[in-house]
Amino acid sequence: MNLDWFRPRGYKHFDRPVCEKFALKATDPKFVSRHAFSPMIRYIKSEKRYRKTKGAERGKTKYKDRPIMYASHRDACILSYYSFLLGNELNDFYIKRGISENVIAYRPLGRGNYHFAADVFEFAKTNSPVTILAFDVTGFFDNLDHGLLKTRLKRMLNTVSLSDDWLRVFRHISRFHYVELEKLRENPKYAESLKAKGREPIATILDLKASGIAFKPNPTPNVGIPQGTPISATLSNLYMIDFDLAAKAYCDGIGGLYRRYSDDILVICKDEFAAQAEATIGGLVRAEKLELSIAKTERTRFDHTAPAHLPKKAAQYLGFNFHPDGVYIRASSLSRQWRKMKRAFKRTQRVAEEAIAKGRSSKVYTKRLRRRFTPLQFRNFSSYARRSANAFGQGEKISRQLKRFERAVFEKLKLLDTVGED
Repeated sequence: MNLDWFRPRGYKHFDRPVCEKFALKATDPKFVSRHAFSPMIRYIKSEKRYRKTKGAERGKTKYKDRPIMYASHRDACILSYYSFLLGNELNDFYIKRGISENVIAYRPLGRGNYHFAADVFEFAKTNSPVTILAFDVTGFFDNLDHGLLKTRLKRMLNTVSLSDDWLRVFRHISRFHYVELEKLRENPKYAESLKAKGREPIATILDLKASGIAFKPNPTPNVGIPQGTPISATLSNLYMIDFDLAAKAYCDGIGGLYRRYSDDILVICKDEFAAQAEATIGGLVRAEKLELSIAKTERTRFDHTAPAHLPKKAAQYLGFNFHPDGVYIRASSLSRQWRKMKRAFKRTQRVAEEAIAKGRSSKVYTKRLRRRFTPLQFRNFSSYARRSANAFGQGEKISRQLKRFERAVFEKLKLLDTVGED
């Protein structure tokens, strides 16, 4: 049997990592229908965001917190297989209904974000002047209605009622329980287990109960699925199939463009349709028992023929800024890479200086830094930016941004070469 969908996971959980032998069991519906799922582990992923305030010299740094949950190794293996099955059905559906190019997140399309952004920029240029509308769904994963999700799952699987195995999977995702990672870290025994290398579990379920660790249920019983499991993204795409069809049909009808990347929705249309398009998308989202974030809705007029010297608001999409004179990597994305680079160099220098002072080393080892930040054949920011510039054709704006970054990297590498010299 093809096990391309299976990949081992190395994190610590309440069971040991599984191998292909268990993966084969996960393909047996009878086995899955009897499987006892474990609580997930929940933590908060905090992302630093830098936003420039209009009229102010300096922007503000904000943090976006996202609750992430990860399943035990056995559970994750099962969820991966069922995500694989559902993903195949979804891809066939997208192709048959003509929306394969419109839904671009969480799918094996063989293309990067820069390809999708380049398609959007080309449409905007070709049809300019246009209005670019960007929408964000409020609390997307937390607000998916279980009734709608189950109905669409049955429709996609072409069944009146879910089989026992699918029902088991659905109930695990909709009626999930979790343990706070922070609570595990507060317990000395479990904190030590989390740090320890090897395959041993953090604890057994009985141990957790005896220690008084709370198993928290889904706080909103009829809505919401955990973000971070192997099947979460696929289920979120399934949930939006009716919306995708309706939004695509509407945009086609007005000569516009529709794209959805998870909870980020993009519409490009002629200026005269902008207000109507905004109202229509809002109504379609509400029909899915979801809401748009009004504060995050962006409206940008894009005119490719306008004089480049005139100040204009840039449209943002998938980490890129669209200007009439070209495309740039978004300032916040670039700033994040600069911060990562500076931190990495400082940390490397500090560790090296300590090792040299104690006689454990005679130089600074920079191989890891070069892999992360130089234009070698590795998957890093530098190589990503170069591919982005190629995707946009005349990507001189991105190339200019990249040259400054790479110049700083090589200058810092030269400085590190002098560390430890008398």
